[in-house]
Amino acid sequence: METEDEVILARPMKHILQAGPENRNILKLFVSSFNNWVKCPKDALKVCADIANGLHEINLVLDDVLDGTILRRGLPSAHMVYGIPLTVQATLYKIFLIMQNLLCYAEDRKDIAFDDFIKLGIRVFTGQGLEIYYRDSQRCPTFHEYSTLIRGKSTDALKWEVQWLKFCAKKEKMEFSEDLYHKMGLVLQLYGDYINLHNAKYATVRGFCDDLDEGKFNFPIIHAMQSHPNDHRLLDMLKRRPLDMESKKLFLDILESFGSFEYTRKELEKLKNGILIDVDNMNMGKNPQLERVLEDVLGNLETEIYYDGCD
Repeated sequence: METEDEVILARPMKHILQAGPENRNILKLFVSSFNNWVKCPKDALKVCADIANGLHEINLVLDDVLDGTILRRGLPSAHMVYGIPLTVQATLYKIFLIMQNLLCYAEDRKDIAFDDFIKLGIRVFTGQGLEIYYRDSQRCPTFHEYSTLIRGKSTDALKWEVQWLKFCAKKEKMEFSEDLYHKMGLVLQLYGDYINLHNAKYATVRGFCDDLDEGKFNFPIIHAMQSHPNDHRLLDMLKRRPLDMESKKLFLDILESFGSFEYTRKELEKLKNGILIDVDNMNMGKNPQLERVLEDVLGNLETEIYYDGCD
């Protein structure tokens, strides 16, 4: 039974659940696919899922605060309803609750669980901090710099959740390659970057191209700027955030003309093929669930485009 104080502190975090789950939490689907190999017991799997969902919700709520995001899953973001101070406080409170649950479940291996969790936090906040630095300094990162921040922001989150899955199944010695984790982390981020600018359904739950309002250098934008270094239109528009609708449509037209969406689709296809090759080389057996996730996620990238030009 929650106390009145606990109810008050939990409200911003519970707010995100009011609109229901995400249609596609790809991180969760990737982690679940690893269980084809790990075979974590059902009771332990529930613990893993609860911890993973809690961390994911913290990340979403905190990201919305840092990015000034107005909508999340079609509802006003938590900080728009409860204010920034209480929302940030709620994320910190939730982190310590998760740490408490981790230590309770870890029993005689508390030191390992705690150490892994601290390392995860350092890497994730490093990746997110670098993303904010590039945005606020208005400096477009190189592809290498982008890959580095994604390693902290997405790859290590995926790896930690799989490590915890193995920890709960007492199969820590089962190894997966760093390259496999990183390819999946890049898929997570490139897919999110792509649909933010290219998918009509996404606009209904987050707003029209909200990465542009936040001034983010996502993957298609980085490609456009790196491939056309003497064209400063995109950077000039990003500086004027938030952008009006016509400016956003012009921005998307430029990305399309520079081949940045096509380039992103090709990179995602390369990553998918690379993941499937890595799986074959592991000699751990086929993983139909992972194959379905990759096919489902990447099979419809060219559908539901936002607009038909700016006429």
